[in-house]
Amino acid sequence: MLYKIDTEVGAIKIRKAVISKIVLESIKKFKGRVFITNHKGKMIRLKSAADYIDVNLAKTGLDIRIYIAIRFGTSISMVTENLIEDIKYNIEKITSLEANSIAIVVTGMISKHMTRRNIEIRG
Repeated sequence: MLYKIDTEVGAIKIRKAVISKIVLESIKKFKGRVFITNHKGKMIRLKSAADYIDVNLAKTGLDIRIYIAIRFGTSISMVTENLIEDIKYNIEKITSLEANSIAIVVTGMISKHMTRRNIEIRG
């Protein structure tokens, strides 16, 4: 369990899987142009991708780190800006938790082969 608060009506619990699902839904909006990877750049299937999203609860809010690969021809800045905005908005809307920091690490660009990159963008 990532977060728990007791209220007069009952307890509210938020698990890491909920945050991971919100992140994966944002990635799915790119329709095959963005892929989840591990920290070394190996592409991960979406069914097990939740295990590769780093989510930590700090005093000021959630800290999230995502590793992705982007299909060649897709703008890195457009993808990362849209992902950060979408993830932050949805986390705060759905869970009411503050998204303190969101770091997106672009591990590679995909064309016929994967070209390694190590670009970190924070929001």
